[in-house]
Amino acid sequence: MTPQALTELQRAERRVRLLEAANLVGKQVTSILDLDQLLPKTVDIICDSYGFYYAGVFLLDESGQFAVLRAGRGDPGKAMLEAGHKLEVGSHSMIGWATGQRQARIALDVDEDAEHFKNPYMPLTRSEMALPLVVGDKVLGAVTVQSTEERAFSDEDILTLQTMADQLAIAINNAGLLKELQRANEQLLRAKIYEALTAATTQAIHWIGNKALPMTTAVERIRADVASNKKIDEEDLDLLAESARLIVEVKENLLGPIREPQTRPVMAADLVRAAAFQVGLPEALVKIEVDENTPHIQADSAQMVRALYNIMKNSMEAHAKRIYVHIAPTADNRVVIEIADDGDGMLNEMKEKVWAAFVSTKENHTGLGLPATLLVVNQHQGTIAINSAPQKGTVVEIWLPAAFRPESALLSSTPKNILLVDDDDPWAAFALQTLTAAGHHVTRATTVQPADLVLVDETLFSAQIDDVLAQLKANNLQGQTIVLSAAPSVEAVNRFSKSGIHHLALKPYTTSELTALA
Repeated sequence: MTPQALTELQRAERRVRLLEAANLVGKQVTSILDLDQLLPKTVDIICDSYGFYYAGVFLLDESGQFAVLRAGRGDPGKAMLEAGHKLEVGSHSMIGWATGQRQARIALDVDEDAEHFKNPYMPLTRSEMALPLVVGDKVLGAVTVQSTEERAFSDEDILTLQTMADQLAIAINNAGLLKELQRANEQLLRAKIYEALTAATTQAIHWIGNKALPMTTAVERIRADVASNKKIDEEDLDLLAESARLIVEVKENLLGPIREPQTRPVMAADLVRAAAFQVGLPEALVKIEVDENTPHIQADSAQMVRALYNIMKNSMEAHAKRIYVHIAPTADNRVVIEIADDGDGMLNEMKEKVWAAFVSTKENHTGLGLPATLLVVNQHQGTIAINSAPQKGTVVEIWLPAAFRPESALLSSTPKNILLVDDDDPWAAFALQTLTAAGHHVTRATTVQPADLVLVDETLFSAQIDDVLAQLKANNLQGQTIVLSAAPSVEAVNRFSKSGIHHLALKPYTTSELTALA
């Protein structure tokens, strides 16, 4: 093969590489709108495909006076990014000229180009090309490409690189438009939230005022009874207790969901059990079915238990005799929790109103349970829907993101005799299997016996927690006991502390979380 033929073959191979690079950049700009990802990838594609020494992308700042480096290849790029490298538009530099003139500038020998800026970070540069990033009449910045060889750029290089720059300019412009749209949406959302909070606060003040007024009247009557040595009227005490309960409930439902969720992989079925336990529903009343291969959900267990509590409390107040819960994975990497009851149901016109604060069909009810539940579900990037009809019960469906839970290695620890005080439920089965695999001897029971470590599930249907606490005290095991709760409360902490148990932990749902406790 002649040298000329070899050169033609090499040129053909280079043309193929350049077309592939241009195609790859085209795909990147249509799929990535995050400039912090797009720009470094574009720089790497240019250098890897063309074999150039350096490439960098500059974008104009808000004033339009300076082109600021946003992505650069290798150690020089990293050093300049850390230094906040920027060049003035129209200044004595290739980038300054290209952004000022809106034209490409090519220096095949930088020593002979008056506009070349001798950058101390790149002393080996012999050829440089600056390509403006332009959309319509708007200059967004420029791309610099540099080589250690003189006359390194062919006509094909210039053509394909300019095509890439044009594609990149469109992507950058689209990303800017998207950010502007997001800012506008955020401003609109803030305005709507402020409007909603103002309305809700006004309603809350009005509602609490109505509840507080009878309290002051009752207090005055009690004071009069005490002053005249009369027996205090039990109805006044009941009125005070009920009004105080309702006001505390308003506080919990208004302020509780506002906390930023601390999400982790959790077992949806166990959260349902915890909610049913908190409502006071018998275990036999709630039937839970979980489809095979259902993943954990990514959720804040305390907030999600509160949301499920509100739904089950509504079922109980609607005179439900049974509650059916079905949990299953969906095709879009979510988990659906369907809660159906056979209670009173509701009129069709109420199905939309129930999401508004202080709307309720029941007396002495805050009407905040479902609005609080909606807020929690929204914060978890989930959705919720309700379907109901009079005397036909209610179905609530909640879709939540599935958790990515890779299998983690068991943590090594000294083998212990562990007592698991729990019902025979799926979480207990997970705990038994995990702790046994970690080398511990584990016993599940609902009565207390000596052990090195006692794990007590707060959600305990088959035994009274007060009896368990008494047995722990009788066996002097409070110091070795950890109470596990999906939704720890101040009341629970105080209750267990009074019994000498000072370790209340979030219930673990992964191997690493559980073995860390042991």
